Amino acid sequence: MRARRRGAPSGSRSRVVPARSRVTVRRGAPAPRVATATLAAALRQSRDALGALQGELDALLAALRSPKAGVDPAAAERLRAAALAAGVAFSGLTR
Repeated sequence: MRARRRGAPSGSRSRVVPARSRVTVRRGAPAPRVATATLAAALRQSRDALGALQGELDALLAALRSPKAGVDPAAAERLRAAALAAGVAFSGLTR
């Protein structure tokens, strides 16, 4: 027959939490934040840039779906410029 295992001792077993644990919230100077007006302007700029990009893509898709219409030669350059503007607008959000 196997020997009987003993349970945990009846004394309280409290864990000691280190002073600087991973869940410690540090209070102090707040992280630098983008001013609200600047952030709002950057969000507006990115929304406008995405709207322009979507408009260029919609126009290009409409031209490609139409069997009669030809694709405007400048459409690729407008699409490239709209994508660049959207990229610049998004990079402005991370400052």
